Order: sequence, then C-alpha cells, then structure tokens
Amino acid sequence: MRIKHIALFAVAAAVSLSGMAAPQAASNEVVTVSAAQPAKAYIDPMMAKRMQGVYVFDDGSLLRVSSKSRKFYADVGRGPVEIVHVGDDRFEAIGQDLSLRFDGGPFPDVVHLKRGDAHWVASVQR
Repeated sequence: MRIKHIALFAVAAAVSLSGMAAPQAASNEVVTVSAAQPAKAYIDPMMAKRMQGVYVFDDGSLLRVSSKSRKFYADVGRGPVEIVHVGDDRFEAIGQDLSLRFDGGPFPDVVHLKRGDAHWVASVQR
C-alpha cells in the first residue's frame, strides 16, 4: 500500500514539474496603465464657511472661493472650477492643474495658488 502511494506521489510530482518547465509563449500585447481617478469628495460645512471669501493677488486680480450644495469652487476670473479637499488646508481642482493651499489658522488670511509651475499668493479681503 505504501509503495502505491509513493508511486502516485512520484507521478504527480513529475507531472507538476513538467508543467512548470514548459516555456511560456511570448506575448506582443500592449498593456496600458493609467492612474486611478479619485472620487469627488464633499467638504465639511465648517471648513467651507471659514475658507469662503474673496482673496486679492498683488496685481489686483481676485480669487473667489465659494460653496454650493456641499461642493467647493474657486474662480480666478475664468469661471468657477470645482475643487476638492486633499488634506490639511489643501485643495485640488477637478480636471485641471490647479491647487490651493490656505494659510492662517482657522480663518485663513492667505492662499497659495499653483497652476503648473506658476505660483501666486493672495491675501484675504473681508
């Protein structure tokens, strides 16, 4: 009986090893990898209240930060763009290379706006 089990084990091991030794066919498939798209996040109502307002750049242009239906928007003169909270007091625009960082504690008085390699600083106008 033991010899029968040993023989079956040897056959199974041989079949298993021969399957591993077979070369795999080369594939010419092209694999496209793309980054995951983050889901839109809704902002906390208290954060929306303290960040909303009009901020003035050195050249006199304005940044308007507003909220509607628990969504947050930034407008630098080209129409409102939805922005989402990405951590701390930082926000990123949906579908654009635009980021905002608010400084100044619970009620920010400065916002850093970055678009591509350009960077601007605006002060709050209350």
